[in-house]
Amino acid sequence: MVKFEVIRKEPGEVIRSEDWNKIQEDIKADLERLEEENRNLKRYIENMGEGVTLINLDSPVGKSYNLDENVPGETGNYGTRVMGYITKQWVVGKAEKGIICRFGILDFFNVLNYWSGAEAGDKKTLEITLEYMDGTTHTVRDLFIHEWTKLRAKGTDSPYVEYLLSPNERVWYKYALINPNPDKKVMYIAFTDTNEECAPRIANAIQHVTRIRPIQTYQE
Repeated sequence: MVKFEVIRKEPGEVIRSEDWNKIQEDIKADLERLEEENRNLKRYIENMGEGVTLINLDSPVGKSYNLDENVPGETGNYGTRVMGYITKQWVVGKAEKGIICRFGILDFFNVLNYWSGAEAGDKKTLEITLEYMDGTTHTVRDLFIHEWTKLRAKGTDSPYVEYLLSPNERVWYKYALINPNPDKKVMYIAFTDTNEECAPRIANAIQHVTRIRPIQTYQE
């Protein structure tokens, strides 16, 4: 609410210096308040984000399994065909390593949320590569993935954002990855198992979040 109060004078009436000073001080106070409100609004807008969830993702490489299907070399499964948006799991397999899957994205984003969990987990076992449209890449290595057969505490090494429990209490953990180049369009995301001692799985559903870009002001 504007604090400035109008002081009316008759034509030809002299304005006292104290009245003039008060007018200037009130105007200055209102301008400072408006500037602070604009700064707060700008910070609020810059922190807003638009989330996009991609489901039923397919990959030209790797192998997927149903959630109620036993992965070779593992004992047990999720005991259900659907968990939220997740309907498939991509896994290289125990005692093996290599590319788990590679999903097409074709979008800009600031944060990637993906679901994972590992057989014989609680180890650094995952590598993620963002492949940009301009031909460059960004790779994050040695990502810690929690054990999927029993819920683990978040810990401090690659803490998960949230988790999903199946009816038999097998776990999907949701992790977040920061994209250091949000102004570049991501073409593909590749997930790689780098540790033969465990078998991380990747869900066929991911989410990416894009911060709302501030409106640019152009001058003629």
